[in-house]
Amino acid sequence: MLGRVEHKDLRSAWRQRLGLILFGVLLAWLLIEILLRVGFEFLPPRLQAQLQGVRRVPWSEERLVPAFPFILDRTIQVRLPVGLQNYPVRWSDARFQVDTISLWDGHGIGFRSAPARYPLDVMTFGDSFTFCWTAYADCWVTQLAQRYGNWFNAAVPGTGTAGQFALMQQIVPPTKPRLVIWTWFPNDLKDVYDLDLLQGKTEPLETPPPLNPDLEPVGLGQFSAVAHLIYLAVTPPVILTPYQHYQTVFVNNRPLLIRTTEYPHADSLSWSANRYGLTRTLALFDQARRFLREAVGAELLIVLLATKEEAYSAALSPILGAEYLESIGEGRRAIIAHLAANGYHYIDALPALRAAVERGESVFYSFDSHLDASGNRVLAQLVVEYLERENLLPSRE
Repeated sequence: MLGRVEHKDLRSAWRQRLGLILFGVLLAWLLIEILLRVGFEFLPPRLQAQLQGVRRVPWSEERLVPAFPFILDRTIQVRLPVGLQNYPVRWSDARFQVDTISLWDGHGIGFRSAPARYPLDVMTFGDSFTFCWTAYADCWVTQLAQRYGNWFNAAVPGTGTAGQFALMQQIVPPTKPRLVIWTWFPNDLKDVYDLDLLQGKTEPLETPPPLNPDLEPVGLGQFSAVAHLIYLAVTPPVILTPYQHYQTVFVNNRPLLIRTTEYPHADSLSWSANRYGLTRTLALFDQARRFLREAVGAELLIVLLATKEEAYSAALSPILGAEYLESIGEGRRAIIAHLAANGYHYIDALPALRAAVERGESVFYSFDSHLDASGNRVLAQLVVEYLERENLLPSRE
C-alpha cells in the first residue's frame, strides 16, 4: 500500500516538473516571438528577409514587412496602386514610406509626387532610382522640384525604358511639360527585354541565372517567427542555380553587398537579352526625342546612372577584377556614344558618383542596390548644374 502511494506521488511530481518545463518552453517561445517583432528593425538584413512574410500578430493578416504592392501591367510592365498612404517599404537596408497619387482623376497609376501644377515645367521618368528608394524629402526629384518650378515625378519602380516610353506617350500630350528628364539604369536593358517578352515581341533569350528565392512561411510558420526559423533550419532551401550570386565585402570598415564573379555581371552585354535590350533602347530614345518635340515641343534630358560596383570600382577592383568591372558599363558606354553622336542632352552620372565615394560619402546603401540619401544629393546637384549650364530650366518669361 505504501509503495503504491509513493509511486503515485512520484508520478505527480514528474507531471508537475513536465508541466513547469512545458510552461517554461512556451514562455520562452512567446518572449522570443515578442523580441523578434519588437527588435525586427535591428535584426541582420538576411534574417529580416527570412521573417518578412510572418504575420505581425496571429489574429491579423498583416505581414512583418508588407509586400511591395506591384500590379502587373502589360503596357508598362508593372504599376503601383493609387492612394497609398504612409505605406511602409522595407527593402534590405532601405527604410521609407510611400504615398501615391494619380496624375488626374481616373488615371490608374500611382505616382510618388506632389500634385501636378500647370503650366508644367518638368516631368521625370524612370524606375525606382527616380521614384527614389529613400524618404520622399531625400529624393533628388523632390529636392529640385522644391526649388525650380512645377515638377511632376512620373517614375514607376520595376519598369524599363520600353514601359516608360509607353507611359510617356500616355501622359505627356495632356500635361505638356516643357522638359522631360529621363533616367536610365543598367538593369533597364533586361527590363526592356522582359516587357517585350511579356508582349510577345521577342523569343526567349539568354538571361542571368535567377536568384534562389526565400521560402515563404507555411502552416504554423505563418503565425510564428520561431516556427518559421525552425522550418527553414530543417527544410532544404530552393536551389534554382548553384551560385552564391552576392558577397559582402568591407570598404573603409563599411559592409557592401556586391555581385560575385561566378558568372558575367547581370547587366553586362554577355547576355543576349541585354544586347537585345540595348538595340531597343537606342531606338526608343530616338523615338522619344522625336515624339516629345513633335507632340509638345519639349526638350529631353537623359541621365545615365551606374551600379554600386562601378561607383566603388577603385576599392573593388582587387576583388572583382578590372575586366569584370568594365563589362558592367558596356551598355552605358554604348548609349553614351549614341547620344553624343546624335546631339542629345545627357548626363553620365558615374564620374560624380565615384568622386562622392572618394570623398567618403556612402552614395549607395550597404546592402540594397539603390542610391541612399547622399547619392540622391549628388544626383540632384549634378542635374541642376547641367540644367543651369545648358539653360534648360524653363523660363516664365
